Amino acid sequence: MPPVVVADGPVLEVTEKDLAALPIPVHAEGDGGPYIDAGVVIARDPETGVRNASIQRFMAAGPDTLHINIDAGRHLGLYLDKAARLGRSLPITVNIGVGPGLHFAAAAPAEAAGADEDELGIASAFHGAPLRLVPGTFSDVELVAEAMYALECEIVPGVLAEEGPFAEVTGYYAKRVPRPVVTVRAVHRRAAPVFHTILSGAEVWNSVGLLGEANILDLVGRQVPGVRDVYLPHGGCGFYHAVVQMEQKRAGWAKQAIMAAFAAFPPLKMVTVVDEDVDPRDPSDIEWAMATRLDPDHGIVRIPRAFDHGLNPGFPDYLGTKVGFDATRPAPRTPEYDRVRYRAVDLDRFDILRP
Repeated sequence: MPPVVVADGPVLEVTEKDLAALPIPVHAEGDGGPYIDAGVVIARDPETGVRNASIQRFMAAGPDTLHINIDAGRHLGLYLDKAARLGRSLPITVNIGVGPGLHFAAAAPAEAAGADEDELGIASAFHGAPLRLVPGTFSDVELVAEAMYALECEIVPGVLAEEGPFAEVTGYYAKRVPRPVVTVRAVHRRAAPVFHTILSGAEVWNSVGLLGEANILDLVGRQVPGVRDVYLPHGGCGFYHAVVQMEQKRAGWAKQAIMAAFAAFPPLKMVTVVDEDVDPRDPSDIEWAMATRLDPDHGIVRIPRAFDHGLNPGFPDYLGTKVGFDATRPAPRTPEYDRVRYRAVDLDRFDILRP
């Protein structure tokens, strides 16, 4: 459902000179400075004009300066590379407080929304109505009409400055290294805005993890029969470990599900596959399956030197080993792997005598 461009919106009620009016917080004790970490970036492909939405982290470094981290493989990085080849800067807008629909769309995995797809259309579908945009005053990149804040910005390719440390989804601090500089050209806001931010870790599941689960369930379910559910547990940062529940009726299907899950969501470091009688959201149930059904000789899949998320310290320079665990019962099924069951008892039907 494509967005619509309107003449005016609440985000244009006030225009500020710089970032000083924004309540940008320092999140963790070791952060390198105040951070915008839930702003939705809108950019246009310099060659095709297709819009992209993404969530990046920005360290405030001055009244009109931000330093941005762009993970490898993100569409925004692709756009910046194209701008460099064309000898141009890359205009963007950073929209803060946009509501769940656009927040989810911006967190959609690249595997679910290609570089040639306008992710703002995904936001419209979530909202159930076309997303409203207003024209930018600095470039042809629009602002979200109902956002709390919207920054009009410009990235000049090749201009770098130190960014970090920052408390990331891993529970560790991302390193301080040179990253692109963002110049803020205009700051727009509502008259009484609310600043949206997130704490990295469990809160990241509310966006990336939730969308990652949906994408894995969709893509793996198409390729492997019997897939029922997918969960990205908080212990895996809602990002690096997927538990896939399936009804395996043929030997080898669990391994197919492991490989398909890695392809569906590249940040995954681990995939654990369990049977339909195991609750993928219960850590004790998963541990029980691994302790009683995992065959270490044949049920562990290792993929060395695989590409993964650069923020994970287990993958320096984006390379490391991924591992999958087949914690399903052997196929074809035999009775010795049937779980013990107890009949449900309604205690209200009994008179219980107490001394």
